[in-house]
Amino acid sequence: MTHATLAAGGLVAAVDLGSWPAATGCFAAASIVAVLRARRAEKRADTWRAASQHDPLTGVGNYRKLHESLAAQTAQDPQRFALLTLDVDSFKQVNETHGHLEGDRLLQEVGRVLVENVRGTDVVARQGGDEFSVLLPEADIDGATMLASRIEEALAAIEAGTAGAAVKEPVRASIGVALFPQDGATPDDLLESADLDLRKTKERRRAAAALLADEAPVAA
Repeated sequence: MTHATLAAGGLVAAVDLGSWPAATGCFAAASIVAVLRARRAEKRADTWRAASQHDPLTGVGNYRKLHESLAAQTAQDPQRFALLTLDVDSFKQVNETHGHLEGDRLLQEVGRVLVENVRGTDVVARQGGDEFSVLLPEADIDGATMLASRIEEALAAIEAGTAGAAVKEPVRASIGVALFPQDGATPDDLLESADLDLRKTKERRRAAAALLADEAPVAA
């Protein structure tokens, strides 16, 4: 029975029958039903809101969650914080060599490593593809750099490759860092700065690898 039916019953009891106890009971029941329905609606809304802010593959936050968290941080009284952005090196090759299921498993492992190595106040999110970000409230360059090193070490402990593969490859990631407010005062500016730093990291690694290749002795 709906709260509208109960309320109508209370009105009938009060006006037509003159039974105030019955009317009071109907109105009270109608109020209870209305409260229960409101709570169910609120719970459904909370469930939908949580689902809309999480990546279904890895379980971490998604781009919406990241952007909303950045917006909240930049809107507060100016306090320093850091943003890490990373992507998995040679992820396309992993997909092509071992298949998309292995690629998905690797992304899940990356998400797990990030969650296990951050603080409870940090926000981990997958922007899309193999790119992830971590928002670090009240962190400076030293804290961000320390976390980046810890993440790289943890990722190196997992491997890319199917269980039956003869050769498995250690996982590496390139990480970029942006600091608020010096590297950007808006979410978009910070994301762009972190991505630019990530690209510079990749370029330095490529240059170092090329230099090592040039210096390697040529077999006779």
